[in-house]
Amino acid sequence: MRKKKSAAVTSCNQNRIYQADEGFAGQLQKVREKLLPLCHQYKNRSVRVETIDGRTFEGTIIDVDAGHLYLQTQPGRRTYYPSPYPYPYPQPYPYQNPSYSNVILPLVLFELLVIALI
Repeated sequence: MRKKKSAAVTSCNQNRIYQADEGFAGQLQKVREKLLPLCHQYKNRSVRVETIDGRTFEGTIIDVDAGHLYLQTQPGRRTYYPSPYPYPYPQPYPYQNPSYSNVILPLVLFELLVIALI
């Protein structure tokens, strides 16, 4: 016979607006387990990182924790953002932002598509 859930658990479930699928959560854990040692191995190396939403960053991996890669951008390196303009982009490209040089960007590990040495 099935046990009844307590009122507190039922109330909590009714207020929930999102819950990740168990398979999805497991996949994210596998991504973290793969990326953590890899990012530690290439700490202090220059890389180009591409995220799932098309942003590209160049810089040096300065740290990594359970959920984030910390990338320090370098003066003279460019940070690219998705553009509302079709390719080829108008010149000068309006989304190159020099104010993002030499800052530390925390990037979420499971949003990374590509990490390449430069």
